Amino acid sequence: MTKSKNLLFLVLEKHLIWALLVLLFIAGLAVPGFLSVRNILNVMWAAAPLGCMVLGLFFVVLTANVDLSLESTFALAPTLAIVACFQLLPLQDLSFIAVIVTLLVGAALGLANGLFSVKLRVSSFLVTLGTLLLMRGIVVYLIPEGVYYLPEGYVYLGSAKLFGILPVAVLVWIAVFILGWLLVDYHRLGKDILALGNNEEAAFIAGVSIDRTKILCFVIAGTLAALGGLLEVGRLQSVVADMGQGDILMVFAGTILGGTALTGGKGNVGGVFAAVLVIAIIENLMNLFGVPPSIRQVVFGAVLLVAIYLASLQENLRHARMEG
Repeated sequence: MTKSKNLLFLVLEKHLIWALLVLLFIAGLAVPGFLSVRNILNVMWAAAPLGCMVLGLFFVVLTANVDLSLESTFALAPTLAIVACFQLLPLQDLSFIAVIVTLLVGAALGLANGLFSVKLRVSSFLVTLGTLLLMRGIVVYLIPEGVYYLPEGYVYLGSAKLFGILPVAVLVWIAVFILGWLLVDYHRLGKDILALGNNEEAAFIAGVSIDRTKILCFVIAGTLAALGGLLEVGRLQSVVADMGQGDILMVFAGTILGGTALTGGKGNVGGVFAAVLVIAIIENLMNLFGVPPSIRQVVFGAVLLVAIYLASLQENLRHARMEG
């Protein structure tokens, strides 16, 4: 009985998101076509852009900060790159330059958020709330009707399929998460981020550069949001003004569902990866069942509430284990 109880506590505390993922797959067995290779690949293809944003927020939250502007960076980075490289300059045949510009714009936007928040000692919530609105306004001004018929080289990462089956976006997403896992678990920067999130004063005494580490996390988040936007543009074959609008709620849900503590210092990349799959599978199941959009909003609101409850449950279990 004790072993069973210990196993239950282990699952609830550290592996709850994987248990939820397994339960969703079991539920999917009752839905015709759900477990087909094509459908699973489509689920992962649709999840890749959101997954990049979730991983970006994960790094920021580990430092006990937030970045609400990621959904706007998601749209603004590819918008600026497209306007600069394809409308102002004739670089249609050099699409790789526009890809690089997209990522650099994302990094620059993250840097701006980090500098404003960290150097001016302003709440990251308030700073990124302001930049969320500012950047979305710029997107609407630049492309009120959207941009279509983009060069093949620019949309390749988000649209291409290897052997006509495997979306390149899925490989990009998995590669990014592997790099994130290596960074958090094995690199000095990852150890500094976790130390800072757990106890900023102790991390400072230990020699961690607090401001630089926080700012770098914002830069990583901005770059990953831009990458997600690039993948979404490829998947949609266009960029539109409302791309990513409202997605920040699901980004937070994915981060929290993955076991990341909003107080900082606790979380793992694997859990975040599984959480993105959980959200993507829920959306896919609703598509297969033909659930109307109004009900989907209710479902995703419930998902966010469940994520908050599970985060609180896991935190309570951690405290109970430490006290026991």
